[in-house]
Amino acid sequence: MTKYILVGVDDTPEAQIALRWAVDAAEQRDLPVRVVRAYLDDLKRWPAVGMDGYVPPPMPLGTLQHELDEAVQFARDRLGYEGGSGWLAAEDPSDALLMEAGGAEMVVVGSRSRSKMSAAVLGSVATAVAAKAPCPVVVVRGERRTGPIVVGTDGSPDSEDAVLFGFEEASRSGQPLRVVYCWQPQAEHAASIDSAEALLKNWLAESLAAYRDKYPTVKVRASIAEGRASTRLIKMSKTASLVVVGSRGRGGVAGLLMGSVSQSLLHHADSPVAIVRRHEES
Repeated sequence: MTKYILVGVDDTPEAQIALRWAVDAAEQRDLPVRVVRAYLDDLKRWPAVGMDGYVPPPMPLGTLQHELDEAVQFARDRLGYEGGSGWLAAEDPSDALLMEAGGAEMVVVGSRSRSKMSAAVLGSVATAVAAKAPCPVVVVRGERRTGPIVVGTDGSPDSEDAVLFGFEEASRSGQPLRVVYCWQPQAEHAASIDSAEALLKNWLAESLAAYRDKYPTVKVRASIAEGRASTRLIKMSKTASLVVVGSRGRGGVAGLLMGSVSQSLLHHADSPVAIVRRHEES
């Protein structure tokens, strides 16, 4: 069965940016786009029936269908008729996207610009989908831009898949790739910091060797950075075209669907963020 790039749309400018990002990604991969326009949340905008017998106006399903049709047509204009399909879903948006995510190569959702209110602005849809989707999820913020693809790695299984995702994206886009391992050396162990850093650099170089061989055209820079991973990666997102991390790192707590680094990036990164989760073996 052919995979697809799944994208959620609504009536916001951010959703249109996500749609363009999804179509670009689909074109690079020679895949179709599946567009979901869910509207259960829209129903909640109308006031409930009051004691005075007030009945809320009916949902403008024709308008919603028109929004979906326009999004599907946009995909078809770029990818051909078979390159676009859609679903007008009477579901919660996150539930609708998760229902379709099983057949997706990637899920794309939009988000507003980073701000002090970013935790509220991001909303439940992007958070829920990034936490639960069985495939990579890209949360798009702002128009597509050039710049390095930044991957945070710590050697965990999820971050290994994030490195692979980063190499694949860099190979398709032609953007340079920067792979970063962040660590926080302890002051009381100052005498061994230099040797520890040297070991980490050797480990990082060895861990990337197979990817370099597989993707020889990708320009890769690997580095060890001192400091909290979330802080360093958020800073690097200011000039990145995409930041990629695993859903959970080595420090992740069992049972949590996303680690602190991925959550921080979703709320505070300036660039699009890809959250990559290792597929569970059946």
